Amino acid sequence: MEPHEDEEDAVSIGLHRSFAQDTEVLESVVSAIVEAKGDADPAVFKKAQVIVEKYQEQGQLLEPLLEGIITPVMGLVRATVIEANGNKLGKSQLQVVKKLCTLIHTLMTVCSYKTVVKFFPHQAADLELAVGLLEQCEEEVIVGSILKEESTGEWETKCCLLLWLSILVLIPFDLASVDTSLADSRTADATLTADDEPPPLVQKMIKICTAHLENPGPTREMAGVLLSRLLTRPDMRGALRRFMAWTHDSLAAPLDGMTGVFLVPGVIMAIAAIFKVGGRDILLDVAPSAWEEASKLARSQAAIRSPLLRKLLVKLIQRIGNTYLPPRVASWRYMRGSRSLIQNLTAVSEDIHIDIVHSKDDKSVASGGLGSSGVDTEVSEDDIEIPEIMEEVIEILLAGLRDKDTVVRWSAAKGVGRVTGRLTLSFADDVVASVLDLFDPTEGDGAWHGGCLALAELTRRGLLLPERLPAVCPVIVKALHYDVRRGPHSVGSHVRDAAAYVCWAFVRAYSSTIMNPHFEVLAPALLTTACYDREVNCRRAAASAFQEGVGRQGDFLHGIDIVNAADYFSLGSRGNSYRTVGPFIAQFDEYRSHLIDDLISTKIRHWDRSLRELAAEALAALVKYDPEYFEATVLGILLPSTLSPELSLRHGAALAAAEVVRALHDCGHQLTPEREKAIAGSVPAIEKARLYRGKGGEIMRSAVSRLIEVTAKVRVRLSVKSQKTLHDSLDENLKHPNGDIQAAAVSALRPFFRSYLLPASDTTVARSTAKYVKLLKTDPNPSAKRGAALAFSALPGELLAPMWKDILDALCAATIPEERLEDQDAETRVNAVRGLTAVCEILYGGPAESLSRLKSPLSAPVPHKLLGPVIREQVMDVLLKALDDYAIDNRGDVGSWVREAAMDALKRCSFLLCLETNGEWTKVEPERSPGETEGSARVSELSPGEAEASGLNETSGFTTRSGPFFDEEIAVKVVGGLAKQAVEKIDRVRDVAGRTLQQLLHSDQLSIDRIPHRRALEQIVPDDTNLNWAAPGISFPRLVQFLKFPEYRPYLLSGVVISVGGLADSLGKISSQALFEFLQGLPPTGSGIGALTDSSSTWLGGQMLELLKNNRGVDRVIVPALKTLDILFCKGVFSHTRVSFYDISVKT
Repeated sequence: MEPHEDEEDAVSIGLHRSFAQDTEVLESVVSAIVEAKGDADPAVFKKAQVIVEKYQEQGQLLEPLLEGIITPVMGLVRATVIEANGNKLGKSQLQVVKKLCTLIHTLMTVCSYKTVVKFFPHQAADLELAVGLLEQCEEEVIVGSILKEESTGEWETKCCLLLWLSILVLIPFDLASVDTSLADSRTADATLTADDEPPPLVQKMIKICTAHLENPGPTREMAGVLLSRLLTRPDMRGALRRFMAWTHDSLAAPLDGMTGVFLVPGVIMAIAAIFKVGGRDILLDVAPSAWEEASKLARSQAAIRSPLLRKLLVKLIQRIGNTYLPPRVASWRYMRGSRSLIQNLTAVSEDIHIDIVHSKDDKSVASGGLGSSGVDTEVSEDDIEIPEIMEEVIEILLAGLRDKDTVVRWSAAKGVGRVTGRLTLSFADDVVASVLDLFDPTEGDGAWHGGCLALAELTRRGLLLPERLPAVCPVIVKALHYDVRRGPHSVGSHVRDAAAYVCWAFVRAYSSTIMNPHFEVLAPALLTTACYDREVNCRRAAASAFQEGVGRQGDFLHGIDIVNAADYFSLGSRGNSYRTVGPFIAQFDEYRSHLIDDLISTKIRHWDRSLRELAAEALAALVKYDPEYFEATVLGILLPSTLSPELSLRHGAALAAAEVVRALHDCGHQLTPEREKAIAGSVPAIEKARLYRGKGGEIMRSAVSRLIEVTAKVRVRLSVKSQKTLHDSLDENLKHPNGDIQAAAVSALRPFFRSYLLPASDTTVARSTAKYVKLLKTDPNPSAKRGAALAFSALPGELLAPMWKDILDALCAATIPEERLEDQDAETRVNAVRGLTAVCEILYGGPAESLSRLKSPLSAPVPHKLLGPVIREQVMDVLLKALDDYAIDNRGDVGSWVREAAMDALKRCSFLLCLETNGEWTKVEPERSPGETEGSARVSELSPGEAEASGLNETSGFTTRSGPFFDEEIAVKVVGGLAKQAVEKIDRVRDVAGRTLQQLLHSDQLSIDRIPHRRALEQIVPDDTNLNWAAPGISFPRLVQFLKFPEYRPYLLSGVVISVGGLADSLGKISSQALFEFLQGLPPTGSGIGALTDSSSTWLGGQMLELLKNNRGVDRVIVPALKTLDILFCKGVFSHTRVSFYDISVKT
């Protein structure tokens, strides 16, 4: 599962777990607010807001608590207003109201205002009080500042009061009767009879709302809600006409100014809200003017620039269209049957078929007569007259389905569904045909997405008749695989997601009798999307639609088994979907061919390289179910596709062909001679077509290397010419500067040599081993040297043995940086270190871990008595010097790569040396030519005859020594070198060094007496894999204890001073504190193992003096060392020492 999906699931679980605690805290906070009568500390309100905001994504959890929160809080607001007795609130009272309304607004944000408003008080006497309070807030804004408004919660208070008024204006009395400004009855009667002049109280509300319509904040929406409830009252017809006249004047003004940008969406939002809640008899009077304004605005530049305005216009236009059409339930709609268990049982017992339709507000009613909402269900088709304006309305809605913004398309789709439900059958069929026209290949992704949304809405409302399904289902299958390349990426995930939504609507809307013929098309398409789609939301949407079908229809083959395997969590990870879920579903014959076809036709040619690689693996995982089909058909498609001019296709085909061939071999399937010939000729054909050149040549090289690797593993018969061609291809890939290509070539070389170049001959050695030695020594191309160093790790022992000493010499020399700075190449040194270790293990007969488990040693390519001394004296020396590689370039400390490789190499070579408990060797000190490096020192066996036979020339005197190869001398160097790296400044290097020390100290292959003070070191470096050695707070307090042992002091101190005196402030503090605490805890004198033999200041001063002498002129060490000395002097560490730093400080 992707990381962000894991985080979302964890957050969801955490919310549920903490909800009980949050509920208690929230109730106590509300109780405290009520007890304080709203005048509680602001921190109390903030605490409540923080708890509520936690549930932004799961507001439904708070709904059971809303009544207990909103009722007392709004009661405090009401009580505060009543207490003022018609006068303006005092400053302190107004602050209390603002704090209370801020809490209510937080609940509105999380749970939606529609849910919150249900718990507001709605006494008729509160209307004037709320209007008066809102007026006072408006006046305060005039004299206040913007910063004050934002910081004191004024707009939250306005939102809350506007919402409160939206429910108060629904009182079942004439608003003039509750307006106390109408003092005498004659004025009241006059107002009641005057149709065009609303009461003063209403005028105040309209004035406040129209002012807020040009506010870009949330008060604009609340003002629209209040206007919609107020102006659609039966006694407000005149006020509605006056408001529509005002909107006409507002929209007629220039729209380019700042006011127009905010005012126009507010006006349209208010009109749309009016047409949503108003009765048809009221709205028909103003519908023509509203249509005129909306249709004109829809073609304006303002609508083109604003997605919000287009969405609001689509909403308004669809509602205007519904106003012109009489409310009815279409008699021609598809009716599946009752959704009520009681009605179903009644129909069965009485042998009566009851059809259920859905009214305007989705309430189920029996067909015939009037529905529960008063919608006429028996209007004859001939009696319905469709206004001419409906053609323009539907045209605008269909254009909205093509809009570039999803919110507009979604609103248009719902509008199409609502309007079509009131049309006659012939008109509705034309609408469906127009929607299907959106799925033309020439249309953009927006049209496909809008078409899917519209089809889903039509299906949910029963307006897509079963007769249309044969034409719709193939279109939806295409939409499930919609993916169009756009530059370096593709578009179509939203289309595939919407197509899955359509399938979900199908299985919910239609009976199994109707859907059965279409399951054979939809089910495989859903499963291929669920298994192999790139996007997790599409995979889960398709699986959800399939699961819905299994649950509601029950006719999906193997549905229960598939639903259990392809669940929400298993499809969260793309790799798991491809490698596990897909192969599980492929075991069923009904779906296997569809999965294979989808991988071959779309996924191996996908624009995403990682998806092509995953598709190749997924294809190989299906081979076991039908090997004959894969050899005859799949390989017949893939191999010719490797020469395709389309880069993504030929790359994916090469990878897929390689994986399929490997899978066929793993299944024990024998390839036919014709197929082997085609596989053997694929790589030469790619080279002949020059497909390595130009764009995409790099990824083709990696794919070809993988194809050669598989060809060698399955031992495809190759001619001598083909072998040479493939070998040359791998050698060219070894010289490529891309590290991934070199690694792929090395992986292919291993089986290639074992399958085609053994037993070794002089020609083979010259073409491989000698060639790589020459490249490593003389080639000026750094990439060629890198590849040659890696290539030795792929050579079998038979090819390494004839030139083993030359190979080791060349690799050792390659680990030493060149004298010229511009010639230095860190990657070459890294590969040389890795290659040196691999060659030693191959010549020894294998890794030490595997050799130590053998009861009798295998015959090694080179005798251990010859190889062991070379590893001890030459290889180990080179690796220890690699620990001092601190080269830097524009990429930073590139020497750290070499040091990391050297640490692993030291561990592995130490294990090899420990296999020989006794040995005898000669240490040779050769004469060096002026250009010869120290790494080319020769080591020979004791016997001059054997030394001469092995190619070792002694040029000076030698000293013979006997004993184990891995003794205390080399153990101190290895452990000390690792300890030094474990206390330096780079976290990554410290982590590698710490883990390597753990493996070395706690290995069963090393005898206790070989590492000095091993028992004590094991306590310092415990065998705990959970220790984070990269964390300085963990590593430094432990590792500074190495200073107890004189053998390791020089190594550890040279690393510690780099951290203590370095530029990293936090690291310097931790490391210096660890060092100082260690020094404070030491006894002044002591004896025995691990104890200090002198005062801490004396030995420490001597070691620091030696460090400065040995690194004279090396600023990387001298500067941090001097800073460390300064810190130690300031701490008083050297207050009693007699060591003088004067001479060395002057010279450095």
